[in-house]
Amino acid sequence: MQSDERLQEAIAAHRSGDLATAQDIYIEILEENPEDPDGLHFLGLLHFDAGHPDSAIGLIQRSLEINESNTSALNNLGNILKLTGEPKMALAAYVQAVEYEPRHPDAWKNINVLLRNTGDYEGLLTIMSEIVRLDPENPEAWHTYGLANLFLGRNEEAADAINKALEFDTPTSPIAVWRARILAAEGRDDLALKHLERIVEADPDNKAAQYHLAAVRGDDLEGAPEDYVAGHFDKFAASFDEVLENLGYRAPELVAEDVVALAEKETAKFQDVVDLGCGTGLCGPLIRDHCVKLTGVDLSKGMMQNAAKLEVYDFLVEGELVSFLSDDLPTRFDLAVCVDTLCYIGNLQPFMTALAKALKPGARLVASVEHLEDSTAQGFRVDSSGRYAHAPEYIRKCAEDASLIYAQDRKEVLRRELGKNVHGLIFQVMAPEQA
Repeated sequence: MQSDERLQEAIAAHRSGDLATAQDIYIEILEENPEDPDGLHFLGLLHFDAGHPDSAIGLIQRSLEINESNTSALNNLGNILKLTGEPKMALAAYVQAVEYEPRHPDAWKNINVLLRNTGDYEGLLTIMSEIVRLDPENPEAWHTYGLANLFLGRNEEAADAINKALEFDTPTSPIAVWRARILAAEGRDDLALKHLERIVEADPDNKAAQYHLAAVRGDDLEGAPEDYVAGHFDKFAASFDEVLENLGYRAPELVAEDVVALAEKETAKFQDVVDLGCGTGLCGPLIRDHCVKLTGVDLSKGMMQNAAKLEVYDFLVEGELVSFLSDDLPTRFDLAVCVDTLCYIGNLQPFMTALAKALKPGARLVASVEHLEDSTAQGFRVDSSGRYAHAPEYIRKCAEDASLIYAQDRKEVLRRELGKNVHGLIFQVMAPEQA
């Protein structure tokens, strides 16, 4: 059997999980030719799958010494380096891959995931400048060029580059809506509208595009549609925790700080606790020790599947918050937490009214929202990200109209996004004690 056929046989065994057979064939290939770059590359991947990352890196690096332009090997090396906590080295491998193959889709995706973590935006910008010069119609290169400018505070250059990425890519690109959101965030509403209208025309069923088009147009929206939120987070579920970590996301910890402070004043744990919009369960482990029973509620089945893996929730319920709180619940709650879920609801009155019925006397909600500094007549506003910001006086009014007590709030930075701090409020409302 020729070497290429044997390699394919080994790869098939590898993919099916038969590591022993795959390893035997890779070793046979390398015994005949110790300098076979593909044998070294795939044996390296097998070593990683078997739990030996150091030898995996060494084997793939040897493979690249023989064939330095193997973009698949460079991308795989980057993946392993990223997973072993070497983001800068991983980024260098991905960038080298696109230098050899300017349209390598996986390498571009990985570059953009890592971009926020490395910090060497000047160096990346130099490389991207050369790539867009050599390949001026490469949407992924323009996208990365734009992000590097954005993180360096060069907003005009960033918006121009993102616009080019949209012009050269197809309107059905998975990240077309996100690019249009960047344009809107940088004050280029005219360009954002043009591209969003183009996306909706090409893909009339694109709920995200429809919603963000309405947001940029300034339509009167009281909340994000349920199907948009559920679909958005189902797609996002696999990478959600990693992306938020890269954003310096602090909201779960900030809400948990308030819960811990409240728990210290109690003589016993909170009997019944609900995590409204639990997502992948970022807040659950932080408050679990203070709960007897903890219920998580979320619209996204994909997010809840991740939350279930943590084994910190006693119950997980798929559903919309207001509907859940308004339902015939088996118990009312001693404590509710709601971390960055109200940012998909503009009008908070129905939420507060339902919450009041679901809380026991004296029980509290601890929640985070994005902070609206310049309050509108409505008291809330949707921005280009599709998230709502709320004014504290508006939250107070909604709470009091539902016969709840607005107990306290504090301003905090929730995360960084597109090179800017996102400011929020951590607030508490309380159900009145029984007379």
